[in-house]
Amino acid sequence: MAQTPSAKPVSRKSAASAKVGTTVTKENLKALGADRLADLLVDLAEQDAGLTRKLRMALTATHAKDKLGKEIEKRLRTIQRSRGFLPWDRIRPLAAELDTLRQSILDDVATTDIGQAISAMRLLVELAPSVYERSDDSSGYLSDVFREAASDLGALWGRQSGRDLASIVGDLLTLLDIDGYGTCDRLLTSCGEALGASGAAMLRTTLLTRLHDLPASRGREDYRADIARMQALRHLRDLADAMDDVDAYIEAVGLSDHQSAHISDVARRLLDKRRPQEALEWLDRETDEESRFRRGNDDLRIEACEVVGDRNKAQSLRWKIFRERLSLPHWQAYQRHLSDYDAIDAEEQALDHIRNFPVRSVALSTLLEWPALDAAARLVREHTAELDGRDYGTLRPAADRLSETYPYEATLLYRLLVEAVLEKALSRYYAYAAKDLASCRLLAPMLTAADGMETHETFMTRLEAKHKRKLGFWSLVKE
Repeated sequence: MAQTPSAKPVSRKSAASAKVGTTVTKENLKALGADRLADLLVDLAEQDAGLTRKLRMALTATHAKDKLGKEIEKRLRTIQRSRGFLPWDRIRPLAAELDTLRQSILDDVATTDIGQAISAMRLLVELAPSVYERSDDSSGYLSDVFREAASDLGALWGRQSGRDLASIVGDLLTLLDIDGYGTCDRLLTSCGEALGASGAAMLRTTLLTRLHDLPASRGREDYRADIARMQALRHLRDLADAMDDVDAYIEAVGLSDHQSAHISDVARRLLDKRRPQEALEWLDRETDEESRFRRGNDDLRIEACEVVGDRNKAQSLRWKIFRERLSLPHWQAYQRHLSDYDAIDAEEQALDHIRNFPVRSVALSTLLEWPALDAAARLVREHTAELDGRDYGTLRPAADRLSETYPYEATLLYRLLVEAVLEKALSRYYAYAAKDLASCRLLAPMLTAADGMETHETFMTRLEAKHKRKLGFWSLVKE
């Protein structure tokens, strides 16, 4: 009697091949052929206006490239005329469409008609206020596209042969003056090639004339004049950057009433130009130890000292900063410049300084990052009263880190966290406190009478007696 042959099992390789063949990839779609793909796109375009626009732009770029710029401008004007509010879920698609149009202007239109590309890109930049006024761009998607477009406009001006410098300067100032959203923050710095030395001189003269014509500041009574002055000075600094002229930048800073705010900017540019001694002279103008610019200036000062060959001063600054802030990056840089013999003594000295640092939470975080877990545990034991249970950003990671090897110290921290939440009845943090209490329970078997700490049962009894009315917390504990 003949046997019926059993079905041949499908190999893993065959199954994988079948799966690859049905995955939506460029190669698999090409296998469908042009006609089938065209049919699918036509069907989809009938249901998707956005896809229809993309296809029309692609066809124009292929078959009527000379008309692409006008087609893009037509779409931009349609968006500009729209008045409906843009909900959050339409922001990203609109930003994607505008970015596609921006890229098409830059890559396609500019290759055939640079004048048309400039016209379309400028329209895209000018579109920003009308779009912002009817949308919430908290995500930043739209602002990113508009800033890129402004930067691209400067580059396109630079690609235009026989350009009219007076016209570019006028257009540039117009766009800067009407920009109330920061859209043109990158425009001026992208105009170095477009302006050249002659255009830069023309723009600089115009900005200096503006400054001269502004009335003297009357403080808070005339903030508009102050804003106009700050804008003109910012444009002068941006112009200097566009021309890569650090001396012009310094001159623009010298016209400001707030030169100290720009010390680090000047020093950075001088260092980039290999003028470290001048950078140090500028940094020495910073005399306020409490200045919010001090930290950045200190790092620049170290860099400048290294460049001029004053290694001892650089090392002294690194050690000073470490002692003041417990900055481990500065300690590590300091250590790298020591001999092996000196590094041993310096490490013990540094750890001793951390252990005695008056801000205990900063010291604890630094010891854990070092890492020096034994010293961190000792700090918790000896200075528990100086730690703030509300500092959960420091204490909770510290407790988690210490829990495996130092259960006593970890328990101290978890209890601090729990009691801080309950003392202030911070109900929004009850879930975290319940989790910390559960951690205390897990660590309880590891504690011994020699630790001198109240048992977990005693702690719970005391907690329940003191906070029995906080029912929301206790319900979470039971769960």
